[in-house]
Formats: sequence, structure tokens, C-alpha cells
Amino acid sequence: MDTNYFDVVVYGSELTGIIAASLLGRRGLRVLLCGHDVVPPTFAAGPYTLAREPGTLPPPDSEPVARILRELGHSQIVRRRAPQVQPSLQFVFPHQRIEFSSSADAVMAELVREFPEEHATIEPILARLRATSAILDPLLGSDMTLPPQGFWERRDVSRVQAQLPQPDADLLAPLAAGHPMRAGIAALGTLTSGFAPSDLGSLVQARAYDVARRGFHRLSSEADVRSLFFDKLSTFSGEIRDGVVPTEFVWRRGNLSGLRVRPRNETIGFGALLWAGSASSLVTFAGSEAPRRLREIASSIRPACYRYTLCLLVRPDALPEGMGARVIVVKDPAKPNLEENAFSITVGPPPARQPNHIPMWVECLVGASASESLGYLSVVRARLREELERVMPFYDRHLVVVASPHDGLPPELGPAAKSDDGAHGRLPGVPPTPMPPSLSCDIQRMLGLGGAPHGTGLKNVYLTSNENLPGLGREGQFVSAWSVSRLIAEPTHHRGGRKREILIEEV
Repeated sequence: MDTNYFDVVVYGSELTGIIAASLLGRRGLRVLLCGHDVVPPTFAAGPYTLAREPGTLPPPDSEPVARILRELGHSQIVRRRAPQVQPSLQFVFPHQRIEFSSSADAVMAELVREFPEEHATIEPILARLRATSAILDPLLGSDMTLPPQGFWERRDVSRVQAQLPQPDADLLAPLAAGHPMRAGIAALGTLTSGFAPSDLGSLVQARAYDVARRGFHRLSSEADVRSLFFDKLSTFSGEIRDGVVPTEFVWRRGNLSGLRVRPRNETIGFGALLWAGSASSLVTFAGSEAPRRLREIASSIRPACYRYTLCLLVRPDALPEGMGARVIVVKDPAKPNLEENAFSITVGPPPARQPNHIPMWVECLVGASASESLGYLSVVRARLREELERVMPFYDRHLVVVASPHDGLPPELGPAAKSDDGAHGRLPGVPPTPMPPSLSCDIQRMLGLGGAPHGTGLKNVYLTSNENLPGLGREGQFVSAWSVSRLIAEPTHHRGGRKREILIEEV
């Protein structure tokens, strides 16, 4: 017998599932969110608490994000708490530094300064990237399920495909293979999408550039982003439980009807289950009950790289004059965008109670084989710090602490930590947690952007994760959450009018 029953259970730690849970709660369903605390959003680095990830948001005025914020009543809150940061993006190359903003004239002036002999070639290429990305806007802001579920939705996606350049088109031509701008845009796509460099298509790069140049919005950390949706879920008919671990599916008369969970050894009934994790983790949990379709999806999507992160606290003087909040660094444009050769720097806002502690995140990709060795990650860490000093020459003098949640090494205290209470002695190592994957995908990909479908082959179980739309990065999490929510319960303003529209269209 069920201990409790919910219309929807959302299990997993990915943001896509958390957003979907808040939407479904807003639409009047009884929702349980659990498993969100499998990987805590913060970790202890000696006497300091560091956030694992920066709190980045896509432009809140783009329709895929705006419609969710509108439905949850968060539009004004996000605009107030996450103002646009300018410049929105900076590239640092061996011999050039260029920044991008939403002003086309300002970008043109940057190109003229840094590429005086090539700016007339580069500017049309950037315009081509923007125009290509704009073709996607109506699709991503539509009420379709993405990735598409049925015949009619696949037909509509194919119509958009016909307007786009061919999948093998080089949108960065005629830039040479080792040109800094080609390497920078590829690095941006690699570091902001969910695809590995080998799976990075031209449309992924175009969308990554267009979203980045339209505006960078930030909260203090990823924990603050998630709290936006936790708060709304609690306000509506949702329930959030910590420490819940599922042990097996519960079946009744051949239908999946619930989860048996620890630590209370209870059975939670549900109408639908959203699995906010990877397809392979769902296969592992389902065991022999996993259908063939789910196994095929899981075998077609695999990690090719992993994202390694260094988390820092620095004093304000560590930031060079003119440095923006998001920087993409490319050491050698002719080499692969891995490890210290291509990394991002994200600067967060200082907390109100500690205005002299500025959080920073340095992120790069490491190969799947290298990620298995904590010893190798310590080498990556040392190389990243060496390259970071080239970009921020004085950061080491103003460093409070640096640590990684992935390599198991102790936090390193800097000179600026000596005046802080409790910052002394040898610090224990940080227990390593898995790195987020960058995917390689053999499955047929929607426009080169999509990955796993929401359907799993289990009638009332849906995949709700970063694997749905990895080519869109953070924006894809919002699109995927909206799509899977529509499969269960449409927004209130759509109810009652959908069938009437179809009948009129058929006449």
C-alpha cells in the first residue's frame, strides 16, 4: 500500500527537473521533488563555503526563459536580482583581447582594434551566426515538445531545418583552421553547451555565440538559481524531501505505479515520474525492467569529456582593470579545446556580508579517460592555475582560497586568507564528487542540438535532464523543462482552446 501518493514525482539533481517540478506545481498538480540533494550545491573548503557552480541565467527576455518566469511570477524578481552584466563576453587570445556586448557598434570597434586587417571578414561571419541563431527563436519559444515526440512535431522541426544552413556548412568560413576567432567561438560552444568538442556542430556554436553576446545574467551561485524554483514549488502544491533514496520500482497489474524508497522503507505512488538524471542511471535503476527503447537511448549517449572546475575566493584587487564577468581563454588556437588550453572564467557578485570576497569559477574540459585519475586532475589543476596567472597577473597575491570539488585535494589558502579567523593549519581534502559530463551522441539529433527524447519506453516515466537538449546548454534546460511539463499538464491559458484551434485549422 502507498504511504503517500503524488500526481508527479521528480527524482534527480538536474536543474531541468527542478524547473519542471515548479511548473507542474504551479499548474495545480501535487508534486514531490526528491534526489535534488544527491550532490550539494556547496562544499566546505576549510573555514570557507564555496559554491560548486556559478549562477548563470540565459537572457530572461528570450521567450524560452521568459514564459517560465512569467508563469511562476518571477520575471521582476529575476530582473532585479540578476541584472545584465556588461560586457557580456570577453575572449582572451595569445595576442588579442576582445569583448562583446549587445551593441553592434561597440563590437565593431573591438574588431577594428584587435583585428585591423581582418575585421571586414570577421564582422559578416558574426552577423551570419546571429542570423542563423535567430531562425531558432520561433521554434524554441513555441509550444512544441522538444525534442519532438510525434509526427506533427517532427514535421514542424523539419520545416525549420529547411531554413537553416546544411549541417556540414562551415559558418566560420573563410577563417583559417587556427584563427583565434574560430578557436574562441568553438571554445565558447564547448564550454557552454553539453556536447563534447567532437560533437560540436555549427548550429551549437551559432546559438552559443548569440546567447552570450545578448547578455550575461548572474545570481550569486547555482544554489541561488535553484532556490528560485524551490521557493515556488513550496508555495504551490509541491513537497521537497531531502535524503530520499529510491530502491526499486513498484508495479501493479503490469503498470508502473510507485517507488519504494529509503530511509523509511515506504512506497510512494505516482501518476508520472520525471527522472532528472541520465538515461544510463535510469537503466541501472530499472534493471531487468528497463525497456529496449530506454536501453538504446542510454547506449547512444555517453560522456566523451568531463567539466573540471576550480572554485576561488579572491579580493577585489585580484581582478585586472576592465576584466568582465565571463571570459573565454584560448592559449593556443591551433590545439584542441581541452584542459588548460581553453577554459572559462566566471566572476560572481560578492556576498553582501563579505564584500571583499569575490567568488570565481575556472572551468575546462578533460578527456573521459583522464578524468578517472585523481592524480592527473591534480596536474590539470596546477596547469590551470599557471594559465590563470597569465590572464590575471596579480590574483595569487589577493587569493583567499582555491579548491575543487572534483580532485580530492586539500583547499589552498592564499595570502589574503591570513587575516581571516579560522584560516590556519593544514586543511583536509575535499571529498571528490563526479564531474558533469560533456556528451557524445549517436542518436539522431534534432537540428544538431538535441539528444535523448523525453519518452523512455515506460508509459509514465519521462527523461528530464541535460541529455534532452545538450546543444543549447543552460537555455536547453529551460526548453526541456517546459516541454516535459506540457506532456503532463499544459499551462492554464492553453486549456480548453487547443482542440478548437485544431478543428479550425482542419477546416
